[in-house]
Parts: sequence; structure tokens; C-alpha cells
Amino acid sequence: MKIKSVLPILLLSLGLILPGFMARATDLVVPDPSIAPEEVVAIQMKALQFNDNPSPDFGIAQTWNFAHPRNRAMTGPLPRFAGMLKGPAYGEMLNHASHRIVPVPGNDNRATFDVFMETNGGQVLYFNWSVELVEGGEFDNCWMTVAVSMPRLAGQGS
Repeated sequence: MKIKSVLPILLLSLGLILPGFMARATDLVVPDPSIAPEEVVAIQMKALQFNDNPSPDFGIAQTWNFAHPRNRAMTGPLPRFAGMLKGPAYGEMLNHASHRIVPVPGNDNRATFDVFMETNGGQVLYFNWSVELVEGGEFDNCWMTVAVSMPRLAGQGS
């Protein structure tokens, strides 16, 4: 008898709690001073790799979230940025097969990485990705992307 009386309360509780967990899984990661430079690049590359998960162009929106304010001024607003990423220069980044991020020596306020990305077609593309520490404003002390070079063919993948 006790199980039957507790079951509706348990189901109601799960019904209230689970949607909160689901919403968190689809929230964008926001810039934070605790996120290291390489993590910023990894967050963006993983988002681009799974661009349409959990929703269409979620990865593009996540990448935009870590665009440095100066970068946003040059490439934004978000719909314009999305068009650029879907274009011929950067389109291969979307839904790519794999990537590897290699740190390049930098300075205290700017970090650069060589990124090797394998496309779904098996080509390996290479590009430089730079993040910079924001000084002041909404994103004070956060690492955010200032530049991504045009991808260049680096060879064949696996």
C-alpha cells in the first residue's frame, strides 16, 4: 500500500526535476574567467563538430558565444556569422569528423593554437586559432576568440 501512495509523488517530482536537467544540457556554455584558453577552443571545436545537436546550428551559436567583442563587431551579428561559417571558407568545420588542438607558444594575454581537423571526406585541414584575454566590460578576464585563419589542406586523414 505504501508504494502505491508514494508513486504519484515520485512521478510528479521526477516530472518537475527532469525538464530542468534537459534544459541544462541544451544551454550554451558562457565565457567565464575559470575557462582556460585551450578549453575555449575545445568548446568551440566540439560545438562545430556536432553543430546540429541538440538543435540546428547550436554549434554555431556556441562558437559565437566565445567570439571576442572585437571579433563580434567585425563578423556579427549572429545570422551574419552563421552565414560566414556555412560558406565555402569555413563550411568544412561544421559536422567535421575529428580534430586535434596543439598549443603554440604565446604570451600572457593571447594564446594561439594549431588546429588539425579531419573533414567527413577524409581531408585534413589545418588552421590557426587565437584567443585573447578580454580586459573590462561584460567578459572581463575571459578568454575569447579573436581570430581563426582560413583552413588549408594539410593532407589525408584516416
